[in-house]
Amino acid sequence: MTEHLASSMKITLMMMTMLLCLVSGSTSAAALYKWIDEDGNVRYSDRLPAAQAKKKHHQLNSQGMVVSTTEDARSEEDLAAEAEARRKKEEEEKEAARLKAIQDQKDQVLLLTFSSEKELQIARDDRIQVVDSVIRLINKSIATTQIKLDELRSVADKSYLSKGKQVPGGLEQKIEHFTRKIESRNQQLSLKVAEKEKINQQYEIDLARYRELKSEADSKTN
Repeated sequence: MTEHLASSMKITLMMMTMLLCLVSGSTSAAALYKWIDEDGNVRYSDRLPAAQAKKKHHQLNSQGMVVSTTEDARSEEDLAAEAEARRKKEEEEKEAARLKAIQDQKDQVLLLTFSSEKELQIARDDRIQVVDSVIRLINKSIATTQIKLDELRSVADKSYLSKGKQVPGGLEQKIEHFTRKIESRNQQLSLKVAEKEKINQQYEIDLARYRELKSEADSKTN
C-alpha cells in the first residue's frame, strides 16, 4: 500500500514537472490548473474541465506557484441563507443600539434628577404615600358598600326568602348593584397594590443603576 502510494506521488510529480516544463518553454502555453477530483486526487492540467469551472481550483504560473484561486460557486440556497444571516445580524445590531440609546437616556435622567441615594428614597416614599392614600380610600369604600350590601341581603332573607317569597325586583337590583360595586373596587385595589409593588421594584433597579453610574464616574475621576 505504501509503495503504491509512493509510486502514485512520483508519477504525479513527474506529470507536474513535465507540464511546468512545457509551460515555461513556451510563452504561448495555456495556463496550468490544479484541483481535487471527486475521488480526492490532486489533478493538474492546462485545460480546466467544464465541470470543474464552478468548483474550487487554482491557477498556477510557470514556477508552479498559485496565482489565483476560484472558490466553489455557492448555491442560491447558500446565498439566501447568507443574506438572511446578514439581515438578522443588522436587526440585532439596530435593536442593541436602540436599547443602548434608551438606557443612556434613562441614565442621564437619573443622574440629573437625583444628586444622592437619599433623594431617590424620598421620591420612592412620596409615590408610595400617594398610592397608599388611594388604597385606604378604596378599602373604606369597600367596607361601606359591604355594610349596605349585608343590610339589603338581610332584608331579602328575613322578609322574603325565609318566608318562601320571591325577592322584589327593586331590592334584587340594589343587591346586584352593590355586589358589582364591591367587585369593581376589589379590582381597583388589586391594581393599586400591584402599582405599589412595581414602584418598589423600580426603586431597587434605579438604586442599583445609580450606584453603578456613580461608581463609574468616581473611577474616572480617580
